[in-house]
Amino acid sequence: MPEWLTSTLIQYPILTLFLAIGLGYLVGEIRILGFRFGVAGVLFMGLALGALHPDIALPDVVPTIGLIIFVYAIGIHSGPALAAAFRTRGYRDSLLAAAVLVFGALLTLALAWAVGFSGPRAAGLFCGALTNTPALAAARETVRDAALRQGLPEAEVRARAVEPVVAYSIAYPLGVIGVLLCFQLTRRWWKVTPPPVEEAPEILVRNYVVRNPGVLGRTIAEVLRVHKEYGFVVSRIQKGGQTDIATSESRLEAGDIVVVVGDEEAHERAQQIFGETSEAQLELDRTRLDYRRIFVSDKRVVGLRLRDLDLQNRLQATVTRIRRGDLDVVPGPDTRLEFGDLIRVLALRERLPEIARFFGDSIRGTAETDFGSVALGMVLGVLVGMMPIPLPGGSTVRLGLAGGPLLVALVLGKLERTGRITWVIPVSANLTLRQIGLLLFLAGVGTRAGYAFVQTLGANGIQMLLAGAAITFAVTLVTLLAGHRLLKLRFDFLIGLVSGVQTQPACLAFAANQFHSDAPNLTYASVYPAATIAKIILAQLLAAWAAG
Repeated sequence: MPEWLTSTLIQYPILTLFLAIGLGYLVGEIRILGFRFGVAGVLFMGLALGALHPDIALPDVVPTIGLIIFVYAIGIHSGPALAAAFRTRGYRDSLLAAAVLVFGALLTLALAWAVGFSGPRAAGLFCGALTNTPALAAARETVRDAALRQGLPEAEVRARAVEPVVAYSIAYPLGVIGVLLCFQLTRRWWKVTPPPVEEAPEILVRNYVVRNPGVLGRTIAEVLRVHKEYGFVVSRIQKGGQTDIATSESRLEAGDIVVVVGDEEAHERAQQIFGETSEAQLELDRTRLDYRRIFVSDKRVVGLRLRDLDLQNRLQATVTRIRRGDLDVVPGPDTRLEFGDLIRVLALRERLPEIARFFGDSIRGTAETDFGSVALGMVLGVLVGMMPIPLPGGSTVRLGLAGGPLLVALVLGKLERTGRITWVIPVSANLTLRQIGLLLFLAGVGTRAGYAFVQTLGANGIQMLLAGAAITFAVTLVTLLAGHRLLKLRFDFLIGLVSGVQTQPACLAFAANQFHSDAPNLTYASVYPAATIAKIILAQLLAAWAAG
């Protein structure tokens, strides 16, 4: 390799960073045995560049910042959906993750005993094969503390503390590549095809004549209060030939005509509630009442529920639809607005400009975000990750700079808003932040691990490489088989769960790119906390056994 190239890469880390990203993207697009590595190509290019010289390594702050940005963006986006998902299957998935990790620790123990690895190396292999840096840090601290308690010289203490790191660097690359290979192999064996993109039910507008005796004389709010998840919006009401905005206080009388917005299933419920369908099409008359699509970009309304905005009394308006991302949904009173929502508002024609100003209606604002709240959320995440969690026996563990920000982001994503602080991030800005964070993480980790990987592998690392690969493949395949055969998980959910067990963002990115859905993100986020804590505890137990 030309000396001028290595010296240039050493002198200009920013060049190394963008070279790893640019060439990594090109490598990721190359088809190998019918599949592509995608964004994981950045990791491989980082390894290749880092292998050229020990000083070709991006500063540690680069992958750290990237990791925090990536997991925080995922947590903010997944928080609302995760809360519902965890109630149905989260405990089960977390128990599966803990069980397969215990299996991985026992396998590591057996391999270390059979081959004669030292305890620090066994702990490093476990952390590298299952790609978890917080667990490595905990194992390294355990080994170092044990050496200090034995009164060893400082040089010997440093030498022992380095052993887990060396084993980790050998096992880590295959800890990523092996999982990706397992994804592709099982996908072919089980003949899995990506599920079709889920389309939201078509939203329809229908008119109903109020005939049901049970609703006569009652307000719309009183009628709907007894029905849970009715799934429609009553937008207009006609009384005596006069059409007005339907409000919660509109009182229903025989012969009134109401306009309902919802999908087919919601309209079936509406007909049972109100009476019979009408041939009238009140929604076509836009002379007095009109509708308009408006972007939600004013942070003063973001995160608030439609119920709290009181649009009917404040602006004589009602929101009949929300386009969020690529889907149109019918909102309910408890629906919270997000940056970038495109809402369809029905109101008096002359008040539409005022309503547009109220919501912001700026497409630029939908791509921007409040970086003050983002930074504050990340600060809280880092602090939580640094907090020691006491364990029996007097030892402590930490969630680290990945687990802490993820947990905090999941909570904040579920809250969406606290007082005047809006935690949600516009979809477009979230995806951009997520991609930037992932690229920084992969490029940084690759360049920092490349040289140690090649040097140790060339010296005496074949046994450790094979042992690490065995741990990676065994844990991954056991998780895939258990999830597929026992839990009957859909494949896109399953590979997200495996990525969470591995606590590996590169695997998650590969899974999400393969299936173009949020399913991998949901299962990843649901098992990540339990998997991280389990790995930290198990790595310290392995290190303590070895160091004793």
